[in-house]
Amino acid sequence: MIKYFVRTTNERTLDESFSQIEYELLIDKEHKPVESFIKQLEQISDYDTVLLEDDVVLCKNFKEEIEKIIEQNKDYIINFFTKPNDYFTSNYNQFFTYNQCTYYPKDVGKILANQMKKDMLNMRGSGYDTIEMRSINKLKLIVYNYRPCLVQHKDVKSLISKSNSTGNRITPFFKDYLDKYNIDYNNPKSVFENIDNLKKEKEDFVIKIRNQK
Repeated sequence: MIKYFVRTTNERTLDESFSQIEYELLIDKEHKPVESFIKQLEQISDYDTVLLEDDVVLCKNFKEEIEKIIEQNKDYIINFFTKPNDYFTSNYNQFFTYNQCTYYPKDVGKILANQMKKDMLNMRGSGYDTIEMRSINKLKLIVYNYRPCLVQHKDVKSLISKSNSTGNRITPFFKDYLDKYNIDYNNPKSVFENIDNLKKEKEDFVIKIRNQK
C-alpha cells in the first residue's frame, strides 16, 4: 500500500485536486527546509511513499496514474516533476532536482536522511534537493525521472524557504495539457507540432495563479 504525505507549513490551502487522495500533512512550523526535510524522510521511511509539496496541482486520475507507474518501478526513487521546461523522455540516472512529487521506496528515506545529515555540514546554504542529489550520488541510488509531469507547479512564493517565484517552475509538459490535445509525449514530433498549444496552456495557468494572489 502506498501512503501519501504532503510537506507544508500549514499556511497554504491545498488545491482542490488533492481531494483525489488520502494524505497526511508533514508540518514544518519552524521554516527550516533542510532540517525538516531530513526529519520527514525518516518519518515516511516505514512506507512506500509519495511525498508531495503543497504548491502543486495534481493531474486528473492522479492516484491511478501514479500507482501504475510506481508498480512498474517500485524499487527506485521516482521523480514526477523535474526540469519543468525541458523536453526529455523518462530515464534512469542519478540526477535529482525539485521535490514537488517524489516516490520513495520503503526504508530508503532513513538511508538517504542519514547521508544528508553528513552532506549538509559542507553544503550550508544549499537547497535540500541539491543536498539530496549529492547524497543520492554518494549512495549510488538510481532515480527514475518520469515524464510527462503528473503535477503542475503553482510557482508561488515559497513559505518554507527564502526562494522567490521566478515564473520558470511551471511546466508545459503537464499530463492534463497533453491529454487535452491527444499528444503522445513519447513522440517528439507529436509534442513539437503542438508546442504552441502547450505553451498557451502554461501561460493561461500563470494568469490564473496570478489572479488568485
